[in-house]
Amino acid sequence: MRMALVWLVGLMGWQAMAAELPVAPVRPVMERHFGVEVSDPYRYMEDTAAEGVQAWMLAHSSHAHKVLQALPERAAFRARLEALERSGSDAVTRVQARSDGSLFYLKRGAADDQFKLMWRAPGGRGERMVFDPMAVGLPGAKPGQPQAVNQFSASPQATHVGVLVSAAGSEDTHLYVLDVASGRTVLGPLPRAGMPSWQSETQFAMQRLQAPGPGRTALDKYRDSELTLITLPTADEPAKVEQLPGRDWPGLNPGRDGDVLVRRIPNTEQALVLVGNGVAKEVVLYTGPWSQVRDPGMRWTPVVGVADGVVDYAVRGMTLYAVSHKGAPRQQVLAYDLTQPAQPPRVVLAASGRVVQRVIATRDALWVLAREGNVNVLLRRPYQDDAAFEAQPLPLAGQVTVDFGWGRDASTVQQDGLVIGLQGWTQGQRYLHVLPDGKVRDLSLPLLATGDTPMGLKATEVMVRSHDGALVPLSIVHRADLRRDGRRPVWLTAYAAYGSTIEPNYRRERLAWLERGGVLAFANPRGSGVFGNDWYLAGKGSHKVNTWLDVIACAEYLVDAGWTNPRQLGFSGRSAGGMLAGRVLTARPDLFGAVVAAVGVHDMLRNEADPNGPGNVPEYGSVRTEEGFKGLLAMSPYAHVQDGTHYPPVLLPHGVNDTRVAVWHSLKFAARLLAARQGDAPVLLRLNLASGHGIGDTREQQLDENADTYAFLWHHLARQD
Repeated sequence: MRMALVWLVGLMGWQAMAAELPVAPVRPVMERHFGVEVSDPYRYMEDTAAEGVQAWMLAHSSHAHKVLQALPERAAFRARLEALERSGSDAVTRVQARSDGSLFYLKRGAADDQFKLMWRAPGGRGERMVFDPMAVGLPGAKPGQPQAVNQFSASPQATHVGVLVSAAGSEDTHLYVLDVASGRTVLGPLPRAGMPSWQSETQFAMQRLQAPGPGRTALDKYRDSELTLITLPTADEPAKVEQLPGRDWPGLNPGRDGDVLVRRIPNTEQALVLVGNGVAKEVVLYTGPWSQVRDPGMRWTPVVGVADGVVDYAVRGMTLYAVSHKGAPRQQVLAYDLTQPAQPPRVVLAASGRVVQRVIATRDALWVLAREGNVNVLLRRPYQDDAAFEAQPLPLAGQVTVDFGWGRDASTVQQDGLVIGLQGWTQGQRYLHVLPDGKVRDLSLPLLATGDTPMGLKATEVMVRSHDGALVPLSIVHRADLRRDGRRPVWLTAYAAYGSTIEPNYRRERLAWLERGGVLAFANPRGSGVFGNDWYLAGKGSHKVNTWLDVIACAEYLVDAGWTNPRQLGFSGRSAGGMLAGRVLTARPDLFGAVVAAVGVHDMLRNEADPNGPGNVPEYGSVRTEEGFKGLLAMSPYAHVQDGTHYPPVLLPHGVNDTRVAVWHSLKFAARLLAARQGDAPVLLRLNLASGHGIGDTREQQLDENADTYAFLWHHLARQD
């Protein structure tokens, strides 16, 4: 009774505030695609700089923040989330080992608001800060804006490290190259830069965005990228920046949205040339003499094409190891002889029930990361011809991560053993060094605290039958003593795009939900890669319908199995998962008590009008083809909002500096939901003016968004009326 009264008082306060909000005018733009007429009532909102649009979005964002701040649970969640954050270990991520035995990693200490780049000497003899992103005067950044390390890459012998930094979540990066020993900046800040691919201690290649200027529109921002080779300055010579003719090499045909990158193969005079197509997983590889990288007429020798289905690779000498789904939906490992690239590859690890994900070549062995269900296994094989792969014993069955700096970083062949991250649903991530003799050494990165290994939690794994009989894996995390009485607040989430899978992972902040008796559920519907390439393709493009129908089946299971009821079931997703949240909402508004769609791609028919949209065509399709249009129309949440529908409460968080998903996706979706809804359930547009897609958010930004999300869902799901 008290919970219902508190909720009613909150609703009355929200209605009073909402009555003063501006209403977005409807200005429909009509378009016909392949005989189908589509109305876009809020097209004008794509111009977020327009005065009327600015006023509307700021008014609704201010309203959302006021409503969220006023939630009776918000202060308690914010305090508990901060206590959990500061009571555990330091946050450590992206540990990268180099051939001298040193480690580079990002670390955020208990007193820090942002991650800093750290270096640890060989043998674990202490650490030193190499780079603090908040301490540099990033060009174009406004005073007080947060700045973050987006990526970094150290040279093979750890003498230099390249760091990509951006401000306010924009991901518009500048490159700094540092001398590791002195901390001195030897190059930069260099704008429009990509990840350095080190060829030696003093030279690296990278993709670089074109400079804005005449003839280039906003839609061209990520197109026609340049292949750049940079030689670091010396005492006698300045830095040398060369634009290589990658886009002109005959036969490569990367297209405007593709990229070309070149890598020198260690201990050889050969180069490996990679051609990528936007977000497509498959890569195309060529080889030839490194001495020819400056020749615009160079005809590189093909090694693998798109039809070969190669999605990951490693190179050792003149052998290319490749993970391929050609003829193997769960993928296998092949070996190509680069001295005879026209010869068929040999099978190194045949297809099986495991899903092969990564291949890594180190000095001592070939490593394969695979998945059994949603649990990872690590396989190792010495290079002897008669050697077999053996499973590496690990102290925990869960998620194994191999951070960038491995795999496609060819310099790993100069290192022994493998550095991995390991975590589970109820145990925090720690980094381990798997030694050549099979022993595992804990790197104490981080030193796990009590809050990182909580007692009394349990993960229940089930397979849920979907609309067509497919079995969808669902992981349910809850207190071990929890009784299923159909009245639990359950927070369901999924992503299911680009073949990405939600594997067992631990986040300390989840305790704030679980300790109250809430339940968390993680689905891997089609579109994820949990069962390999066929599972991914069955939720991609024109088959995307399976993704949200699989999620709906999981939601119905949680109700039917007595975990919860529709009134107390919530769903959330981010980015492509935000689009999924919007589509689940519009398909079954009756099945959920609240939905959070963060940084979501909501108007799929207009996604190609965003600079980042064309590169995503391989994943979603294009409005320029009939099949693509039909698939995009089916998956677009904005297109499926129905007038007069009782939608549950909706929260739409988005950073206005988002370069991956334009903020207008959330503006248009919010305006359409507000106009169409029947009843008074809130639609809250929570904008962050100093953030983007969430990449590089500070601790305070993360705590505030988490507090708002937790409080919003708990407020609408926990009441018993």
